[in-house]
Amino acid sequence: MKRYDVIIVGSGSAASQAATILRDAGKEIAIIENWTFGGTCPQRGCDPKKMLAEGAELLARTERMRELGVEGSLSLDWQAFKKRIDEYRFSIPTSKTQHWNEMNIDLYQGEPHFIDEDSIVIEGHELSAPQFLIATGQTPRPLDIPGGDQAITSDDVFDLDALPESIHIVGAGYIAFEFAHIFRRFGSDVTLLIRSQALKAFDPNVVHRLVEESKRIGISVRYDVEPTRIDGNVLTLSDDSTLEGVVLNATGRIPSVERLHLDAAGVKSDRQGIHVNEYLQTSNPAVYAAGDVAYSPNPALTPFAGQEGRLAALNMLHGNTRVLPERPAPTIVYATPPIAKVGLTVEEAEAEGIDFDVKETDMSHFLTYSRINDATAYSKVLLSEEGHVIGAHLIGHHAPELINLFSFIIQNKLSHQHVKHLEVAYPTAASDLTYLI
Repeated sequence: MKRYDVIIVGSGSAASQAATILRDAGKEIAIIENWTFGGTCPQRGCDPKKMLAEGAELLARTERMRELGVEGSLSLDWQAFKKRIDEYRFSIPTSKTQHWNEMNIDLYQGEPHFIDEDSIVIEGHELSAPQFLIATGQTPRPLDIPGGDQAITSDDVFDLDALPESIHIVGAGYIAFEFAHIFRRFGSDVTLLIRSQALKAFDPNVVHRLVEESKRIGISVRYDVEPTRIDGNVLTLSDDSTLEGVVLNATGRIPSVERLHLDAAGVKSDRQGIHVNEYLQTSNPAVYAAGDVAYSPNPALTPFAGQEGRLAALNMLHGNTRVLPERPAPTIVYATPPIAKVGLTVEEAEAEGIDFDVKETDMSHFLTYSRINDATAYSKVLLSEEGHVIGAHLIGHHAPELINLFSFIIQNKLSHQHVKHLEVAYPTAASDLTYLI
């Protein structure tokens, strides 16, 4: 049996950040990965998806500018985008393994499982350590209908050699809306199948504007329907109607723990993830969990995974001295147009009994948006009685960058007076901030 100081299960953002800190402290480390080294985000998640979204956004902006004098045709080449994306994502495992080899970290590839509280088996190798970090992330939720395994998931999108003529997307969250807009802008016929409410975590007014824009660009949005079976390229729905084409299962992601045999390690988990305390320690004090697999207050987003990986590593080294900081979590849906939020929604603020005011602004007439013909631009900002921003909800071309400014404002408890005296360049989206608060 090979023994290490720390064994890390997973190789994404949380694992990578933790490994660097632990190795720099002189710990003997092993990293175990059941897929390819490097994690979801750069290989089959946010990075390649954003590369596709850049094309969709460029086409959307060009179409908006036609009324302002832009002429000529523009089209998106799926194969060309795929070639560039493949070059990027297929380089990740090589660069990661090379980096970790240079750090003298042992790497194991295969399906691991715990056999007791301090031992794990991977492809016939029995390994042990006094401390473990589980950072296995999440995996697509199975579509539990007859033929559900015939649907593709977000993991499979980047393996499509050809653009689907028709694609039917089951789901109502980030992944569903982002790929609906990507495929539509690339030229597919797209149907979005929503069981009840779209993008539940976002402000209803913002979501309504996005849904209306989705319909305007030709996405068929169908509510109150569910898939009941898939036969080849035929999807049957709960109203007995059928659709032909590729089916994308975008019903969400679940913690990737099914084959780890966590019970053997004394680690508690459920459908929300591995249970952790404020130090990211599990029910087994020798085992920590970080990133998307951990059931923590943080959202399942790459920056927070890295933050948790660093925190877990420091607690493993120095005892439980650091707790998860309470920070705003800016979140973006990269549709066309994008939507973004940070802080509390109206419903959340009311549930917490906070007294607040709401300022809604139609930004479409601002020069920032009228010069690019963005008729969707809108903001809703929640202000406490003291005049501090406690929530911001945006739609429009500049939403992704503006939401980072709102995150900074919330984190630093800046009032309207503070914001009004910020010196920013003009004309930029940031120069509109003072009118939104």
